[in-house]
Formats: sequence, structure tokens, C-alpha cells
Amino acid sequence: MHYNATLRVRELTQNIFDIGDEIAEHLDNLAQAMADWDKELVTDCLHELRDIIAEGRSEVRPQLAELNGLRQAFVSGIKAGRMSHPGSLLDAERFPHPGRTLSFLRGDTSPAQHQAAFAETGKSQDAAAVEAKSSDAADIVDEPATMASTAAWRLWMRQRSEQLQSELSELAEWVVEQTERGLSNQSVLLTQTFAKTERFAQDVVQQWEEVVAKQPTLARSMRGEAPPKFLQERDRVAAVLTRIQRKRRGAAV
Repeated sequence: MHYNATLRVRELTQNIFDIGDEIAEHLDNLAQAMADWDKELVTDCLHELRDIIAEGRSEVRPQLAELNGLRQAFVSGIKAGRMSHPGSLLDAERFPHPGRTLSFLRGDTSPAQHQAAFAETGKSQDAAAVEAKSSDAADIVDEPATMASTAAWRLWMRQRSEQLQSELSELAEWVVEQTERGLSNQSVLLTQTFAKTERFAQDVVQQWEEVVAKQPTLARSMRGEAPPKFLQERDRVAAVLTRIQRKRRGAAV
């Protein structure tokens, strides 16, 4: 019984980690769509993100409740003397995050950067994020005049888009970090974390669309500069599935 409960704790822990990772992956997809100046794909990615977050919020509630119940049962069992290995409880509570398993994960963002953008230091996470965005704005060139050259507009649009992509990347890492905190010490309400993530992503997309609206023709001309890697991966998976289905049909004949 103890062994089965431990396995269930591991399973629930991994499931919840996977929810955070999947949300982070879709944030990365959104950033890649922005980098390619594909407005339609950005819209599609935002819709996918909303669906994933809604699904994740509905799944994480019962799984966290069950996980906390199992942990409490471990504690009660040890206190009552029915379990002779308290170390197993500690293991159950400290299953480490295996790390994001995303092929396009950026490894140059430190935890300090995450906290700078989404720190909880007496102010709301949303306010901290806005403050971080304001400080980053100093590194962005001023918006060109209406009659500025195409090169000036292109430079400004690229820098502004890259800033917004960076914010999404930091948000993705923050989601993973908050998921781990929610699991390790229940100091984070993951349903609220995921809701904040959706609101922030929507805000970033709105800002990006405003950039595109400044010079829509120029934005269309830049489309295709950075084909999203996640689309290539989806095509690869689709091709593999097609081959498998073809082989199965051939074997059935």
C-alpha cells in the first residue's frame, strides 16, 4: 500500500510538472510566431495557449488535492508509527523537476532574471512585470517619425518584437519555476499562476499587434525571416505518423 501510494505521488507530481511545461512550451511557440512576423499564426498560438491553460487549470485542482491528501496520509502514518521509513515521505515531497524537455528551451535566462520580472516583494506580480517592461524599454530605440526610412522602421520593429519575445521567454521560465514552488511547498496557487500567465501573454500579443499596425506592409514583407521550429517539429511528427499508418494499412492487406 505504501509502495503504491509513493508511485501515485510520483505520478501526480510528474503530471503537474507536465502541465507547467506544456504551458511554457506554448508560450515559446507564441514567441516563435512573433519572430516570424506571422500575425495569423500568433493568433492561432494565443488560442492554443488559452485552451491549454483552461485545461491545465481544470486538471491541476483535483491532482493537487489528491497529492496533498497523500502527503498528509504519509505524515499521519509516520506519526502513528505505521511507517518506519520517514525518509520515503521526504522523497515524496522532494521529487525534483526533471527540467523542461523542450528542444528550443533557452538556457541563458537565470532565476534572478525571472524574479526581476515576476518577483513577489510586497507588490503584485502583474505590477512587477509592468515595472520590468518599463525598465527594458530604455534599451529600445525611439519609435521613428512617420516619414522615417524603411530601414529605421524595420530596426525599431525588430527591436520591439525581440523585447516582447524575451518577455514571453521569461514568462515561460517563470511558469515552470512557479509550478515547482506550488508542488514543493504549496506557496503558490497554480490556478492563479496560470490565469496570470494568460493575461500577461494576451497583453504581450496586444503590444506586438500594435507594433505590426504601425507598418503592416513592412511587417508582411518580413514574414518568413524566422520559420518557427515548432512547426517543423509538428511536420516531422505528422510525417512519422503517416508512415506508421501506411505500414499498418499495408500489413492489414
